[in-house]
Formats: sequence, C-alpha cells, structure tokens
Amino acid sequence: MQDALEVTGMVLSSMPIGEADRRVVLLTAELGRISAFARGARKPVSALVSSTRTFAFGKFTIFPGRNSYTIGKADISEYFEDIVGDVKNTAYGCYLAELSVMFSRENADGRALLSLLYFALKALARGKMDAALVRRTFELALFQENGVLPEFSACPDCGRPMMAARFLKSRMQALCTECSPEGAGIFLSRSALYALRFIRETPSEKLFSFTLSEETMREVSETADALLSANLDREPKSLALLQVLA
Repeated sequence: MQDALEVTGMVLSSMPIGEADRRVVLLTAELGRISAFARGARKPVSALVSSTRTFAFGKFTIFPGRNSYTIGKADISEYFEDIVGDVKNTAYGCYLAELSVMFSRENADGRALLSLLYFALKALARGKMDAALVRRTFELALFQENGVLPEFSACPDCGRPMMAARFLKSRMQALCTECSPEGAGIFLSRSALYALRFIRETPSEKLFSFTLSEETMREVSETADALLSANLDREPKSLALLQVLA
C-alpha cells in the first residue's frame, strides 16, 4: 500500500457497499473530487461511522489505490447537525452537494469550491439568510468559479455602465436596455445588477450576508436558472425534492 495522504475535505455523498463498507465521494482541497472506500464503516463499533456521513467536514487520512482511495481515519471538525436535523435544510444541502459533484474535477485544486460549499452550508445552518437565497448565491458563485458567469458592470456592446439590463439567453450575456431588444430576455434592475456584481466579486467567507427584495430575488433566480440550463447536461436529481419543500 502506498504512503498515506492527509487531505481536508467534505463528504458529498455516501452509499453502502457490501455488508459493512461505505463508498464516499469527497471534495478535497488538495485533490478535488475523489472516491474513497471506508472499510467497516457501517459497523456500529467503527470509528468511521459518523465521519462518512454526508456533509462531514474535516481532515481525512487516505491511502491511494488503483482506481480510488481508502480512508484510514478521519478527524471531523464539523458535522452540520443543524442541516441534517432539518428536512428542508437537508434538501438544500444535498442539492448544493450534488452541484459540487457535477462541477468539481478530479486531481484538481478544490480549495475554492470547498470553501464556497462550506460557507454556504454554514449560512443554511445559521438560518439568518433565506435558504432560497443561499441556493441562488451558491449557484452563481459556482458559475463564477468555473468561468461562466458573465459581467454585469459594462454593456458588452456599447461599453457603457449598466444601470438596468436585459439578460439574453441566446447570448448568455446582459446588455444595457439601449442595446437589447425591447421586451427581450430577463429584465435586470439596478438592484439585481448590484447583487450579481456582489456575488461575482465577493470572497466566499463574506458572501452569504445579504438580503434581496422579492422582485430582485425573482430577477436573480431567473438568471441563475438560465445559466443552469446552459451549463448542465442534466437536471440534478435532488432538485425535484427541493422544489417540493422550498
């Protein structure tokens, strides 16, 4: 067996394997998304029972194998009990975790995405920010991390600062109201543009700290939905339950 590695990460999903084992998907700072087996993790006496639960965050000692890793031990610093103990929060958390699986990469730097997911879950657990806004903020920041969130400051056609805009799905860009066809796309007010710029420019540890009016939330949500449709090959499985509970 190769030498052990210590990684900082979070369990994105966990499933039973055989009679006593678990297979988990970890998002790690050092290696991006990885699959790992936890031998005997379903036995009540195993030290890995709680550390292989979804959302468990901490340091994992792993051993590289041919196609996956094996977890030797774990030092968990956060279990996100306030999420797993609430059905609605669990639905939101599972959706964010599934998006993280879909957008993360193997053998890549996962620090930015891990930080984004961690602070999004912390915001859900605190309950001070509306859960639906946590979701939309996470989605848009995820697009920014992957380089597909457009600019919302200057119009790409005329170059002038945008006080109001329309987001055109055909171009996946926001144009000022003078350059975009009347009635086309998703109208973005000054408040919506400010929110989108804030999400684009703010680090994850300071990101989940604002509120939106109902109308601004609608504009931001429609923009996020348009970007999701353009950048995902399939709809996340967890979205169906989230839509029922939200």
